[in-house]
Amino acid sequence: MDTGIIIVGIILIVLSILPFVLAQRNRRKRERKLFQSLSNIATKQNCKITQYECSDDYIIGIDETSNFLLFFKQIKDTEFSQFLNLSEIQSCKTINISRTNGSIKKIDRLELHFLSKTKKNPDTILELYSSDNRMQLGDDLLLVERWEKKINELLKHNNQRINQTV
Repeated sequence: MDTGIIIVGIILIVLSILPFVLAQRNRRKRERKLFQSLSNIATKQNCKITQYECSDDYIIGIDETSNFLLFFKQIKDTEFSQFLNLSEIQSCKTINISRTNGSIKKIDRLELHFLSKTKKNPDTILELYSSDNRMQLGDDLLLVERWEKKINELLKHNNQRINQTV
């Protein structure tokens, strides 16, 4: 009788843990696939990814040495990639498009807006999250804010370095 209870207990524990293990495994597999796609873009542009971060359907990375930003997003069968020369960018800003329904605020889109240094080059907008493509936001808001800060610090550092050499 005691052995039967122990076996049932072990089976219940395994069944309780299994969904978390499988979810983590699927997340790692998806991240590896996104990183491989970003690495392919970097290789084509002769860049090396020094920092990167993944979300559910996109990955953003940077080559701090060459001063380039790389972005790859995959939604269902559609792939989108972007390669930005940060030496042509003046600043980066988070765009949070949301709506309020009573006391509830719902985020519809999160974007990074890159303001070009010259008028001849258009500004660039990277859509990191859209409620049209994905229901849950996850940690996208923190990721967008973190990368806005990281990019603006890099731009500031590069501008100071350029001004010192002139």
